[in-house]
Amino acid sequence: MAAILEVSSQETSPPKTETMRVSATSWAQQIVRESLDAKCTSIGLCNGSRHANDRRAIDALARLLCDELAMSRPNHKMLILRLDVVSQRQAIADTVEQMEKAPLPTVSPLGPWSELTVQVPISNRAGWALEHLPHWLPEWKRMFQLLLVDLGPMSEVPSRIIGRLCDGCYVLLGPGTCASPEWILQHTAWHDRSGSAICGTLLVK
Repeated sequence: MAAILEVSSQETSPPKTETMRVSATSWAQQIVRESLDAKCTSIGLCNGSRHANDRRAIDALARLLCDELAMSRPNHKMLILRLDVVSQRQAIADTVEQMEKAPLPTVSPLGPWSELTVQVPISNRAGWALEHLPHWLPEWKRMFQLLLVDLGPMSEVPSRIIGRLCDGCYVLLGPGTCASPEWILQHTAWHDRSGSAICGTLLVK
């Protein structure tokens, strides 16, 4: 099972930028606390490499958030939205691209949340699913109070397009090989220019 060891949040207050390290539990408490006055809070998670996020890491974060929700807002519901970012040649023909309405989430067998996977093929132009995701998100936000979005690799376009629709995004480091700090900083800058706010990193073992 993946373990979230540490969260580093970037706290920017001119003229300097400070890095604050907190435990994963404290991070979950903060996210839930800030979500209590909102209709829905959406958190994006992108991977600090060219690879997909480890599903176990996403589930571990979901469990932490659900534990905090259970203590403060037991009636609040959470959705994990997983973007299955694949190349155009890997895309399955019969996907959500044939659906006009937003796909319906299902109850997860792994924990007290719902989940939904949307295949997002990447090519030289935005695919049908990527174009429709921004229109589907408001519907899911009306159904759930907390939305955890697996954005996939931070180097791919979907992580920036959907990331800018989240209230905040974090970069997952591990449990496998991570890219170099320079590579991560370069793609963080691209996220910033796209309006996708990278709030910090999560170290996964």
